[in-house]
Amino acid sequence: MADSTKTTSVSSSLPPDSSTAPALHITGEQAQLVIRKLLSEHNQSTVLKITDIRSKGYSFTASTKTYLVDLIQPAKPSDEGSDLSPPTSTPVLGRQSNCACFLTITHPTIYPGEYNPNSLPVIHDLLNSIRTKTDIPLAESILDTSLSLIPYHLLLSGTTYATSDSLLSIADARKLGLFSEKANAFVDLELGKLLGQLHSNVQNDWFGVPQLKEPADPSYVWQETFTNLFEGLISHFENGDIKIDFEIPYQEIRLYHSRAIGFSLFDDVEVPSLVWLTGSEDDVFISKPTDRDDPWSFEICAILPVAAYALWGDPLLESFFVPPNPTKAMAEGYIGAGGGALTIFPRQVTKRIWYDLFLALLVLCEIRDLGDSDELKEKRAWCEKTILDSVDALKDAPNY
Repeated sequence: MADSTKTTSVSSSLPPDSSTAPALHITGEQAQLVIRKLLSEHNQSTVLKITDIRSKGYSFTASTKTYLVDLIQPAKPSDEGSDLSPPTSTPVLGRQSNCACFLTITHPTIYPGEYNPNSLPVIHDLLNSIRTKTDIPLAESILDTSLSLIPYHLLLSGTTYATSDSLLSIADARKLGLFSEKANAFVDLELGKLLGQLHSNVQNDWFGVPQLKEPADPSYVWQETFTNLFEGLISHFENGDIKIDFEIPYQEIRLYHSRAIGFSLFDDVEVPSLVWLTGSEDDVFISKPTDRDDPWSFEICAILPVAAYALWGDPLLESFFVPPNPTKAMAEGYIGAGGGALTIFPRQVTKRIWYDLFLALLVLCEIRDLGDSDELKEKRAWCEKTILDSVDALKDAPNY
């Protein structure tokens, strides 16, 4: 598979400026054309509804857009008869089946400079690795960069027999109180299992941003890789490329970072694991629970193909481990599925503080000029608080 985009580290340039790149948008007719052409079993299906899925978590990127597409699949003639009534070639409305799939689009051109979050060819390659090496419920996906169907590169997932009306994210289910205490623990256990499989089974020889071919100068040291990622990201704020309405204490961050490097804080990672990084409970969809006290009344149905910032790195970097996570049940599921112990020593807690700081800077970078909706104000407030609280915590945090 050839990759037409250049993939570099975060230090190269900013992610695409949403005010520079043209808006991403497709119609129901365009979605139907894509699905009928690329999913052979749906060459007669009709798009019922398309929903713009905008993650409320950490994974939003201005350069991509993901839709949940509801489909109506006409009944097959062989399904419409019985032993007593012969098949008919006329579709029976009551026998139609409903299903859904995810369609992700991105611009074929990179805006503006050289760096872009992971390209769809890279994400497609990562999803294939996850599907072949784990039991994580990812539908098979189809990559199309031909521009022959729509004027975007696209990634189309296979269908799930849950539709938008019966799907919701784990985050929303928790907010709505749809889980009992027992069900909440069950969800944490299952999430831990998924992450344990991901980190222990999908691994690499070198650290850093995924590429379709091994880089010319690969990094085999996580401390070196993370330092380059962190320095590249924070420099955009320090140089004034990103305008914010609060002061980031750069001098203190430099001081604490130098101290961490001196103690080799990040040097305890030996094997590069695939880290989702910005994935969260907002990106994992379940069927609506029918009984809040019964953990078997729902199931994980779909995981959004949002891996724009996935990288080969330290499993502790995973955003699912933002405190107070991992819970006891999540840690149990994680270790049981092959993951290693995450925070045995105080220095590992310090490392997680650095990762909180990195995540908040990354999220703030992506939403820098997207308007002032209540949701964005809340996210910016979280970023500001996390950045300042992390720097304050690093002042006396142990590095040994």
